[in-house]
Amino acid sequence: MAAHEDGVLVTGGCGFLGRALVHQLLREATGPINVLALPQEAVPPDWPSRVNIVRGDITRLHDVELAAQGCGRIFHLAALVGDGGTYAQHERVTVGGTAHVFDVAWRQSASVVLTTSVCAYGDAIQRGVCHEGTPLGRPQGPYGQAKQGQEKLAWRFRDQGGQVCVVRPANIIGPGSGPWLLDAAQALRQGLPALVGGGQGCAALAIVDNVANFLVLAADTPSAFGQAFNIHDGLPVTWRSYFTDLATMMGTPPPRSTPRSLAYLGARVIEPIFRRFLSGRRPPVTREALNLIAWNNQFPIDKARSLGWAPVVGYPQILRAIQQDIEARGL
Repeated sequence: MAAHEDGVLVTGGCGFLGRALVHQLLREATGPINVLALPQEAVPPDWPSRVNIVRGDITRLHDVELAAQGCGRIFHLAALVGDGGTYAQHERVTVGGTAHVFDVAWRQSASVVLTTSVCAYGDAIQRGVCHEGTPLGRPQGPYGQAKQGQEKLAWRFRDQGGQVCVVRPANIIGPGSGPWLLDAAQALRQGLPALVGGGQGCAALAIVDNVANFLVLAADTPSAFGQAFNIHDGLPVTWRSYFTDLATMMGTPPPRSTPRSLAYLGARVIEPIFRRFLSGRRPPVTREALNLIAWNNQFPIDKARSLGWAPVVGYPQILRAIQQDIEARGL
């Protein structure tokens, strides 16, 4: 293993959570920040010169090696995001890319903060409370299966002597959120059912800035390594109340609901067709999405709080930011 170095690498740094993380690092870190970005990926124009953009692909080991040069810490966020795509695509990008990160991290003695998802719990979410030690259930789609694959690699890296912390965010909200703003807004605008079974379950919302704050805290806390952490804001907000807030901001009717049994029937029929014949498009309903919005999300965050973490950005504040984003996008 090589000597430890001072730079930071963020894979997926131009993504939704990645951008928030880079801004957090710019406030708190002093060394150079490398961001691995796809060749045509847009870069925020307000990033200063000490953010070094390395164009490449997480699926190519050589690109990861170039991006990680001089970096003693790696925040690994790059993945195929969302519940569309095939199992093979998620395996290649998310799991294969993670293997490259751990390969490089081992060779240069870098620590890794790996962002997975509560989707890694699979159908254990449907059975009740999911502590970090809860056995992972059956994955509900390629996204959740890939997240489980990432975690298997992480624990192997740990058992070999590597430094890794696994962070499982719940449902991340904020301006630009794909599933919980852009996709939700489209459903609301079209009058499609956005709720399942009344939407009375806890939504376990995680404000993007607060997740980024925890990632940096975890990287700076030696006791966090070798462990997994749930992360969300602990808000008493149901799916119904959140989607109603979105509808109010958009000026659309309140969200409609569909019975859980009917939603799952639709997923069983539609999802396989899209996976096989329309893999470039997101199915209108998936078991992965239903695993979150059709159930009560119970992910204790006591471990995260034990590190001294607490949400900094509140729900009214993020709603104001979302409102501005809705207006700017004309949603």
